[in-house]
Amino acid sequence: MGDEVARERFGVRDLVLIALLAAAGGVLSTYIGYLGNLINRLFGVPFGAGQLIAGLHIVWALLARLLIGRFGAGTLTGVLKGAVEFLSGGTHGVVVVLVSLVEGLLVDLGMGILPRRSLVLTIVAGAVASASNVFVFQAIYFSGVSIRFILVMAGLALVSGAAFGGYLAWDIERLLVASRIVRRSDPPASAGPRSRIRTLGTLAVILALLGGGVFYYVSVFDPFAAPDEARITGAVNAPCTFRYAEWTGEEETVHTELRGSSTYVPARDYRGIPLADVLEEADPRPEATAVRLIADDGYEATLDWDAVGPTSGVLLTLDDGRLRLVAPGHDGAYWVRRVTRIVVE
Repeated sequence: MGDEVARERFGVRDLVLIALLAAAGGVLSTYIGYLGNLINRLFGVPFGAGQLIAGLHIVWALLARLLIGRFGAGTLTGVLKGAVEFLSGGTHGVVVVLVSLVEGLLVDLGMGILPRRSLVLTIVAGAVASASNVFVFQAIYFSGVSIRFILVMAGLALVSGAAFGGYLAWDIERLLVASRIVRRSDPPASAGPRSRIRTLGTLAVILALLGGGVFYYVSVFDPFAAPDEARITGAVNAPCTFRYAEWTGEEETVHTELRGSSTYVPARDYRGIPLADVLEEADPRPEATAVRLIADDGYEATLDWDAVGPTSGVLLTLDDGRLRLVAPGHDGAYWVRRVTRIVVE
């Protein structure tokens, strides 16, 4: 009986593997969250489209379950990954720990249905675990989103979890075993033509992620941006940096509501610096027609020039120490958080 219990426990190798996968997954999931925001921007929506790569968040729990083969490997990897993501600056805060825990648990439950490893079961478990994030987030941040939109997001996450979660994890595990980086009890299958095609597909996904990472860190990420500052560039004669602390005493107050596709905040007072005054410091050129506000994760929104005039009530305020746009009369998608750049067009 004692030997049987011992065999069910995680060994040192298992725990080290879980820790490595959780650490890698936690750090990379923060970056993947930023890529999701870039995808939202490409589709012109405030959120939702980023679920196309949601499967990449759960590949680590799936890998742990495949490599270790014990119930609990996915759950433990998930909760540790969520903790690392939270501590490394994830955009979802501490809630991501709960989300990752649920994902890991679903991976364990799904892949534990059959005693043997199965590609189909891995894909199904990845799909269900990936889709669960939509429902967990909505349960916590429920704000009147239509059920149809929730189902669309869940559908995107389901497909992503199947392809970028289950299928990708299965291929990565096979590559790791074939290259003898890790070992498992059953020998790897011989590499036939279909196996080579899957390998090329896996490498293509990895290269695409690397390309997205290069784009993000070269074109979007600004490591020197202070949380309460924003650079003003574009069609201006005097590019400058707006620093909220330097405008103390110039604040105005507006009373407005935030009404977005996924969020509603009843009308209340917001106090900040009028955007029109901030832009005036940069001396806009006569041909200016719009203002583009860009967040530190690449999300952006564009307002017509007439919509940011002196009487518009559009403000730059501080939200948890970071710049945020308050845009009365505009959809919540325009209330950009963590603004770091303002481009006059």
